Amino acid sequence: MYKKLQISAFVKNSPGELFKLCQVMHQAGVNILAMSIQNASSYLMELFKTREQTGRRIATSSSYGSVMKDTEDRSVIRIVVDKAEAAVEAIKAADYAYNTSDVLILELENRPGTLGELAGRFGEASININYVYGSSLEDDKKAMYVFHLPNVDEALEQLKNLPGKC
Repeated sequence: MYKKLQISAFVKNSPGELFKLCQVMHQAGVNILAMSIQNASSYLMELFKTREQTGRRIATSSSYGSVMKDTEDRSVIRIVVDKAEAAVEAIKAADYAYNTSDVLILELENRPGTLGELAGRFGEASININYVYGSSLEDDKKAMYVFHLPNVDEALEQLKNLPGKC
């Protein structure tokens, strides 16, 4: 369990954009350890639909249309890399819009129930999970998960103080 920097790059949602970002990382000698890609307008549309179903509208219909137009051709690519400083410099030089945030990296035993046990520990420690992504190959002994939390340093302290192992 450790803290890493996640870089979120905002790119055009079109063929070849992932290739371009990967080339930028390759030329900077940066290895991508984890990645998540999300289409901005698809995410917003799901949010809007959910809000409509619950009657908890967050904006007027005309505002929805305006926001959707602004995001229709954008995606966010979140990456965790081996050399964060070099990656940020390369992304800046390539003129990508981006931001960074701390994330918690956990290597878990790759077996049924492990992620649920961890989620229970987060709940016991009153740690909210903003989002998570991760993966392993089916036969691997370990899986890697990236947790975006409100406060990674605080979460690390809380999890250290719980009985058991993360």
